Amino acid sequence: MRVFNEVTGRYIDVPENPRVVSLAPSITDILYRIGAWENVVGVSIYCNIPSKAREKPRVGAYLKVMYRRLEELEPDIVFTTTGAQRQTTFELLEKGYNVYPVKLPVSPGGIIENTFEVAGVLNRVDEAVRASKEMVARLEKVRDRLSGKVYYEIDLGGPVTAGRYSYIHAILEHMGLKNIYGSEASPWIQPSNEYVAQKNPEIILYELKPGEEPDREKVLRMFRERGWSGVEAVKNGRILLMGPDTLAHYGPELFHTLERLVEALEKGLEYLESPHKLT
Repeated sequence: MRVFNEVTGRYIDVPENPRVVSLAPSITDILYRIGAWENVVGVSIYCNIPSKAREKPRVGAYLKVMYRRLEELEPDIVFTTTGAQRQTTFELLEKGYNVYPVKLPVSPGGIIENTFEVAGVLNRVDEAVRASKEMVARLEKVRDRLSGKVYYEIDLGGPVTAGRYSYIHAILEHMGLKNIYGSEASPWIQPSNEYVAQKNPEIILYELKPGEEPDREKVLRMFRERGWSGVEAVKNGRILLMGPDTLAHYGPELFHTLERLVEALEKGLEYLESPHKLT
């Protein structure tokens, strides 16, 4: 079967039972949901959802490919994403690999669309329909369940938050929250301590980086050092620490995470476990 990719502007030939490598955690999650797991012969070191991904050969990081190992796996198709992986995509193309980059989502609907796109490439659209019904049902369960101003932060070599071009902004708003950086026309933003203090969020969602332990006192101390002692979320303790790959993971598992997130905030919990430890 020949398929065309809008990002590369190229056709690739996909055999009936292809050997697949995924270099993106979101795509690895999709491949599992659409029943293509037996086709997966390699993943990136960051692919931990589902937990079975740890049993697959690792062929590199998000931006760096171990080409000797990739060559040994002889993939028929390599899935990547756009954004930061764009350069990796074209590097793989230059080396002669069949690459299919999938666009980064800007909304929950984008995650569902990506599921259908990957399924279409692998002729598994029926499985995508089933998976999408589950995602839509979970999304409906969390609609307008929460309220208040929220600040989200993740450490990507420094504090980063989500603007209105991010799927994270879209899901926060869908749950009824008001993202304090929602006016910024960008997916990712380096936050300002003064701006956060001025906007005075009632809820803070803090996502830990890989390998970081959930130390609430350490995070509170950091926020106070930033001058946030008077921020409502800090004063009232409405800070939810989240394990790595919680909201940062934009595969189908995110929809289950949203249910857990709403329940955690409604119950006043202090920590939300990483989804890869539950799958």
